[in-house]
Amino acid sequence: MQRWVCLTILFLTFTLPVWAQQSATTLSTEEIQHILSAAVAKANEIGVPMGISVVDAGGNLLGFIKMDGAFIHTNHTSFSKAYTAASIRRPSGASGIPANVTTEISSTTGGKFTTLPGGLPIIKEGRLMGGIGVGGGKGEQDEAVAKAGVESILKK
Repeated sequence: MQRWVCLTILFLTFTLPVWAQQSATTLSTEEIQHILSAAVAKANEIGVPMGISVVDAGGNLLGFIKMDGAFIHTNHTSFSKAYTAASIRRPSGASGIPANVTTEISSTTGGKFTTLPGGLPIIKEGRLMGGIGVGGGKGEQDEAVAKAGVESILKK
């Protein structure tokens, strides 16, 4: 039974991004820049330099910024968080997937899948547009910066 659950989750991990891409709305260059700008503004407000990634619904990188002073690893962590949020349509820190399964998924996806907080799906008018991932601070700081980025285009 456990093997069946693992295989189902792995199958969904690989097929959901493809399905999501087909049913998604694309983020425009202007929206990507707006998301990154709002996230940087929030990171500056809380005084923590961050790495911020934006992906499309298929988990492909659309935009990334590494603020002055951000840790070197933020390019990887922010991308993984954005990829995870887009692929499961939920925050990266609240995946609800059992730990042993997340380890397997992370291994199978080359480390793209993570349960670290700081990734949010970008859903506008009920359609998945992509994900944002933020790294460099504590989990709640990363989440606040990601939320600022998402909210910046939802208000438009």
